[in-house]
Amino acid sequence: MFLLQKGNLNKIKISVIVPVYNVEKYIKKCLDSILSQTYKSLEIIVVDDGSTDDSGKICDEYALIDSRIQIIHKENEGIVSARKAGIQRATGEYTTNIDSDDWIESNAYESMVKGLEEHSPDMMIMGYKKEYEGFMEECWGGMEEGLYQSEDFWGAFNNIVSKNAFFCQPVDMSLWNKMIRTELWKKYQLACPDYLKKNVDDAVIYPCLLNMKSIYVEKGFYYHYCVRKNSILWKKQNQDYSYFLNLAEHLILSLKDSSVNNERNRQFLLYKIFYHMILDVPEKLLGPKGCAIYPNMTPDVNIIIYGKGVFAARLEKQIKGMKYCNIIDNVDRTDIERIRSIEEKEFDYIVIAIFNATIVADAIKRIEKIGVSRKKILYMDKNMMSVDMLPYEIRKMWGLLI
Repeated sequence: MFLLQKGNLNKIKISVIVPVYNVEKYIKKCLDSILSQTYKSLEIIVVDDGSTDDSGKICDEYALIDSRIQIIHKENEGIVSARKAGIQRATGEYTTNIDSDDWIESNAYESMVKGLEEHSPDMMIMGYKKEYEGFMEECWGGMEEGLYQSEDFWGAFNNIVSKNAFFCQPVDMSLWNKMIRTELWKKYQLACPDYLKKNVDDAVIYPCLLNMKSIYVEKGFYYHYCVRKNSILWKKQNQDYSYFLNLAEHLILSLKDSSVNNERNRQFLLYKIFYHMILDVPEKLLGPKGCAIYPNMTPDVNIIIYGKGVFAARLEKQIKGMKYCNIIDNVDRTDIERIRSIEEKEFDYIVIAIFNATIVADAIKRIEKIGVSRKKILYMDKNMMSVDMLPYEIRKMWGLLI
């Protein structure tokens, strides 16, 4: 295994993969942020995945400016194929990814390389800044800073998971705020099926985490993830259910083939599959017999939905499409005061349609503060979820883990 030597900060070569597809509005800011890095030993691999706008042309212009930039032009085959093309070209000791509509702060790689030089981990992770239209938040999964060997990492990871009412990921499953030893990333990127179209970061990061020997966690916030509502994750697609089944199968097989296939990691994977199911195909959890994730939300009740993200929007659409129950209002923290104008007898429940356990806890406090009884607040509870609630296809696959 390659070991880094202390004192060789600018001798550690980093490969930066930038998948590009129709991002002419954003690609210059992305590439400028890479070229302005204070750390210079970079190999920048830009993969133009068949863009039909001027993205490819812009990338070619940047390659003329800086010799560290390599451009790969290919037919459009999706993000998985683009990343495969990039990782096969990578020659750095470590590889990282930047989505072409995001950007990084100028000292990001310098800070990360210091951690790599000191600890020589298989992976390194940092926090990130999530940019919305009009505001920004720092995102951190909750792991303590430091170097973890695999067993210690999963122990700390699952301890955090167990303390939360529903879903949490103490380490997020995104590629872009990580450095990964190139041979490790290459193995699991190339093993990722091309037919996966959504949540493709999870399909690579999860097996990397299962099979890495060590990971260094640093609480820095250098990566800017820009939330855009034209993202594929915000759109319902006809193939969503098949995408969900493909991802679930891939994650189950990843755990099956790892050395950490134990009860606690199976429990986390169960919550993770529910997470993707709720986000991508909530209609599979809401039917004539009731709602699997909110058992008290029966067809005859009046509800207020709390939350305005992807899941809340799709849940509301499904309820209305099925004429399942009556939605009185949809609020979040910005307009929660509207609830005061609704008499409590007019609604049976406030349904918190949010995943993040910390935000859910905050929402409960806010709702109680305006006078709503706790018994009228519904939220997802992981203790109420079991393998039996999953679709038949996944229950069948789940048996491979036991």
